[in-house]
Amino acid sequence: MSFVDSLANLGQYLPAVVKPKEKPSLGQKLIWSLVAVIIYLIMASTPLYGITATSFFKNLVLEQIIFASTTGTLAQLGIGPIITAGLIMQILAGSKLIQIDLNDPDDRIKFTEAQKGLAFIFIIVESVLFGYVLARTSTTISGSVLLIAGIVIAQLIVATYLILLLDEMIQKGWGLGSGVSLFILAGVMKIMFWDMFGIASVSSQNLPVGFFPALFTALASHSSIANLIVNTSTKNLFQPDLVGLITTVALIIITIYLTTMTIEIPVTSQRLRGIRRTIPLNFLYVSSIPVIFVAVLGSDIQLFASLASYVSPSASNILDTISGAFFFPPPNSAIPHSVYAIVLDPLGALEYSVIFIVLSILFGILWVDVAGLDPATQAQQLVEAGIEIPGVRSNPRIIEGILAKYIYPLAFFSSIIVGLIAVVATLLGAYGTGIGILLAVTIAIQYYSLLAYERSLEMYPLLKRLIGE
Repeated sequence: MSFVDSLANLGQYLPAVVKPKEKPSLGQKLIWSLVAVIIYLIMASTPLYGITATSFFKNLVLEQIIFASTTGTLAQLGIGPIITAGLIMQILAGSKLIQIDLNDPDDRIKFTEAQKGLAFIFIIVESVLFGYVLARTSTTISGSVLLIAGIVIAQLIVATYLILLLDEMIQKGWGLGSGVSLFILAGVMKIMFWDMFGIASVSSQNLPVGFFPALFTALASHSSIANLIVNTSTKNLFQPDLVGLITTVALIIITIYLTTMTIEIPVTSQRLRGIRRTIPLNFLYVSSIPVIFVAVLGSDIQLFASLASYVSPSASNILDTISGAFFFPPPNSAIPHSVYAIVLDPLGALEYSVIFIVLSILFGILWVDVAGLDPATQAQQLVEAGIEIPGVRSNPRIIEGILAKYIYPLAFFSSIIVGLIAVVATLLGAYGTGIGILLAVTIAIQYYSLLAYERSLEMYPLLKRLIGE
């Protein structure tokens, strides 16, 4: 029995969501999607019984955005196991390390079940890891470490598997898109909303955490608003400021523009001679994948550094030093998260920028090759679909050479661009971080297109017959 078969068998035995017998209407899909988001937000606001959040988990901000997780709550793991399993399976399939044909319906079902089985394994492993660390560092109840760890682990397994089922419910047709995308979007929007409109007070400055409530409070009390224009405070390091707000709006507009840009390649069809059309390649060819990998790598090194402190302080110090290069300002520093940080630590800002952008380029090129986005794979798919490039023989090798002139430059420059967006957002203190903005904008555009598509099908039922639905 192969690796994929074993995982698929595990996935088949796990509790699952049944597909709807009849396709729900757009209104019903919106309701089910909203229900899933509400359940997720409730879980992200419900503290884990028996523990409080520890400081080193609070530092994993980027990982919390990418994995839609919230420290110290039932959503501690978020969609992390689902995304990790999905990326691993996609890399294995794209690099041909596993023999599976995703165009074959049976193989596609097996692939989905295997991905679910692998996600469950990650849920168990991560729950045990996080549960044990939380039980050792931040318990609020009396009892042995193993007992408390068992209580926390059980909560994490049940809650994270529920998130997996919510994602499965949406993907099987009850909702729109995928739960993973919805939860990431909800998490980023929650952070942005809190940075703008949060009303909880900060004890160090006696001001609300949100920019607008803090601004109104300062104006009403005739206090200085200098720190709200550019945060220079060493007491309230995360106070959102005006520069960060302007940066956020500007980056959202830029990201929307870049995301909708395409490079058109003229093609013809063997079945429809004389009819020419184009195949669009997204200008941001690798999307936000490179910066996600860089952020996850840095966060994982930071996490392992914290865990290593229980075993080997020297190893922990080495990992801490390495992880510090992935973040700016460095974790646990007294430097505010604003443009003022560049003034206080210009060399650190330069080091962070260079490392982040270089790694983004490396991960972007690597992702093209391992995820099946390379010219050879794309050329083979065009030939199998009966699509030709005008004036070129229908030969995969020749088409590959033409596509390579587009794909690799796009992968290179799009990796630089998304890396720059993430770096600029960090250096200027954008709300929700640059990675959060990239993810939120990409997902929002996908949902806009999906809503338009679903609405068209409801308004013009004949379209369902034409596209075979």
